[in-house]
Amino acid sequence: MVKKMRLKIYRSKVDLATIDVINYFLREEYGNVLEIDIQKDEILLPKNAFNCSRKQYNAFVLQQYLISRKDKNLALWVIREDIYWKDMNFIFGCAVPWCCAILSISRLYNHELIGKEAIHEVGHILGLNHCKNKCVMRFSNSVEEALLKPVHLCERCKKKLLKIL
Repeated sequence: MVKKMRLKIYRSKVDLATIDVINYFLREEYGNVLEIDIQKDEILLPKNAFNCSRKQYNAFVLQQYLISRKDKNLALWVIREDIYWKDMNFIFGCAVPWCCAILSISRLYNHELIGKEAIHEVGHILGLNHCKNKCVMRFSNSVEEALLKPVHLCERCKKKLLKIL
């Protein structure tokens, strides 16, 4: 029996109904390893994370902000704003293994896409890397690629996760 870890879900400008959808997808995939705790209060986005020329938020700055605010538990911060990383046009999310992740729902237009990318980012928090199989951990560089991914981990990633934990 694996001891469950606690994941706290934070939000900014995201309604609780969307957080409930994320909670559902995460429980379906990681219910045997995670206890999920939804934080009711919103976190305000730091002004210094906004890049005026790009009209996007810098994901690295957001990530550092989350790390400075979170407690010892794992954390997922769901935001509505568009984010970028270094030279990339945009990203759906970013993660620090065994710590936290940011998920932007800005370009994710339905519950399935939001759920897939939440599972993906939490997979990174739990130590999984990108996967080349037909797997939710497959890297997505566009909404079209994200649509093609399944909503679950492949058998190889499930085994890896159990080995890691």
